[in-house]
Amino acid sequence: RKRVLAAPAAADWREGLKWEGRMEEMMAGQPRAKCWFILNKFKIAHMQGSLSTGSPHHVLSLIRLEERNVDLLGKMERFRDQGEAMCSISDNLAAAGKHQEAAGWLERARKIAEAHGFFSVECQACLGLGRGAMNEGRDAE
Repeated sequence: RKRVLAAPAAADWREGLKWEGRMEEMMAGQPRAKCWFILNKFKIAHMQGSLSTGSPHHVLSLIRLEERNVDLLGKMERFRDQGEAMCSISDNLAAAGKHQEAAGWLERARKIAEAHGFFSVECQACLGLGRGAMNEGRDAE
């Protein structure tokens, strides 16, 4: 367990990803904050893998991990971070050409941010929704 937690920090993302198959086992019975830490180590490894290789596998894995992160952050009542994670998912989905799904995540982020008073996240989500609309030629909205 200690090797996987140290690997991405040492910029050896491949070593960290060797342990991804045991992520559930590593997170079992751990407090939410520890689960968040473990989850983020794998996210960082996939981000580094994506930058190093350009492989879409890493982007799709990052989306999957970020979706789990959104759920975990909601349970931890870290709503600002949850909204930012939703915006991150949207960015990755848009990059993968899944624009409708991306817009859905931005709308969810906007609603979370509005409900909990995080104006900066709400603005980030609205900006993303506006960019998406412009890219689709809907500039009259």
